[in-house]
Amino acid sequence: MLAKTMKRAVLEKPGAVRVEEAPIPAPGPGEVLLKVRNIGICGSDIHIYEGLLPFVTFPVVQGHEMSGEVVDAGGSARLKNGDRVTIIPRTLCGRCPDCEGGRTNWCRELEIVGVHRDGVAAEYVCVPEYMATKIPDGMAYDVAAMIEPLAVCVHACNISGGLDGRNALVIGAGVIGNLTAQAAKAKGARVMIAGRTQYRLDYAKAAGIDICVNDSRESLEDAVAREFGGGADVVFECIGVDASVNGSFAHCRKGGTVVILGIFGEKQPIDMFTLQDKELRVVGSMLYLESDFDESMALAQTGSVALEPLITGRFPLEGFAEAYRAIEARRSPIMKVMIEVS
Repeated sequence: MLAKTMKRAVLEKPGAVRVEEAPIPAPGPGEVLLKVRNIGICGSDIHIYEGLLPFVTFPVVQGHEMSGEVVDAGGSARLKNGDRVTIIPRTLCGRCPDCEGGRTNWCRELEIVGVHRDGVAAEYVCVPEYMATKIPDGMAYDVAAMIEPLAVCVHACNISGGLDGRNALVIGAGVIGNLTAQAAKAKGARVMIAGRTQYRLDYAKAAGIDICVNDSRESLEDAVAREFGGGADVVFECIGVDASVNGSFAHCRKGGTVVILGIFGEKQPIDMFTLQDKELRVVGSMLYLESDFDESMALAQTGSVALEPLITGRFPLEGFAEAYRAIEARRSPIMKVMIEVS
């Protein structure tokens, strides 16, 4: 029998996390109750913690990257108690033209868990049944908690216009950049990743990325010219600042494609002349589809993309604030920080 209360982490305001006791929620119609095992801290979580995203209302329970198990499947015909799951952390209306047309990432009423509504930073959480998706037998819970960010990257690759045999440049070597580079390589691209933090580039090299460029030490323009000639066929922007957007345009060949993954807190000045002169195709990438999750599971399960080596810190739920402080301090290499819920 479940206890009546649980622990959860609440971000009261930017920079202030409180771990509190709260009632264990009871699933309503169409919901399932999950016992949370692992929670990944995402770059957008850090932006929220720092107060940089204007559309977030405080207080908020953060967390959208997770793994766990079903403890109350309710009336689900698809799930049963004990199933090991991750979640596709967004709500859907299911009735707008985009939902009905299969473009669920465009849902007119979409809300992201842990951003627009309370997230999974708790010992137990109720979610709509359609959010929960089973993970393969043998997949570790911490790896399963990284399927969501991988799906972001797989989706970006899938809307890029094709990668097999093409030259791809990834700007930004954090977790999203790393996973985008790994996914692009798995899809047949020759991949260059660029960043200014050497340890992040070392993680990319260890993951098998073809060309790793520290553009604080080497001209990225020269590296692209040397390796790709007239520019990359596809450029993935994975930072979220105006310089990297315009750099993406500069390093893309004429007629090439730029895919924007970075999260921007404000409007950006864009080099429209280069965009027009090169006849670039610029694509915004928004979340993922269910098929991207399925593909991400397969890539992780087969080892085509390495997830576990990117985990550089582990904290208990009670140490959520400590995890953020460690990320801010950067006293050791930081890629993916994982909250392990006992």
